[in-house]
Amino acid sequence: MKVINVGKLVFADGHMHSNPVKGLGIAGIGRKFLDNGGWFIVLVSLPPHHLDLENSFDGYVKSFDVFISECRKARELKLKTVCLLGIHPAAIEDEVSRDPKRSVKVLDKAIMVVNYIAKLVKEGLVNGFGEIGRPHYRAIPEAFIVNNMVTRYTLELARDLDAIVHLHLEQGGELTALDIENLVKSIGIDRAKIVLHHLDVATAKASQKRDLVFTVPGKYPVLREVFTSIKPFYMVESDFIDDPKRPGVSSYPWDIVENQKKLLTEGVIDEEYLYKLNIDTVVKIYRVEPP
Repeated sequence: MKVINVGKLVFADGHMHSNPVKGLGIAGIGRKFLDNGGWFIVLVSLPPHHLDLENSFDGYVKSFDVFISECRKARELKLKTVCLLGIHPAAIEDEVSRDPKRSVKVLDKAIMVVNYIAKLVKEGLVNGFGEIGRPHYRAIPEAFIVNNMVTRYTLELARDLDAIVHLHLEQGGELTALDIENLVKSIGIDRAKIVLHHLDVATAKASQKRDLVFTVPGKYPVLREVFTSIKPFYMVESDFIDDPKRPGVSSYPWDIVENQKKLLTEGVIDEEYLYKLNIDTVVKIYRVEPP
């Protein structure tokens, strides 16, 4: 096996969460990620119930205060951090499914939450919206419609604010990529501002054909396939949720680093590929200074 000095490499996590109430919090996550070669993260908010808060407008506001504090701590660690606030499609789906007759009220609350996020973006406290979108599992029509309306409204705000958006979507391959491409065109938002989060291989390939930005989960089998079939103009993510009751869901941030290093030493990819993946793409999409 080829011996490679991986010590000079640095790594990015394209989508992760922290939970200072129940988990490690960004202080614990960030230090370990830095120790393992991390330099950049996209930190994404969790629904309020993860922090033992109500799924109300006030609950979202309180959870956002906690999140902004986490962002501040991450930057104090000298970990380059982009911060995104959102209203998760699963939270909308759950509330609508419990009482479809309240769908319009759920929509109204979601719009209030998104407007509040826009205010925080304008104030420079966060960088954009995430995650919003559609469930990746079967949902009742009312839940799907509410999520679609929230997604479109958020993209229109992001267009006007020149802000990043992370989309949580179904894994529909060509159809998902085509739909998002058409949505981006109809709204008139810069497609470089839209990140399709946690894609499977088929949807990732279809998205790259349409010059859509995306992330893939940093699990070894997934990376082995995408590294040999997709150009390095995307990001790897852990989607870590920092919940001790669900350890490693979806991956630990340091594990996605180890998986990339392993594939490098196995000769599946080279240092140039990882540099483009973990630095060039990050700098291009998020307009940050390279390490």
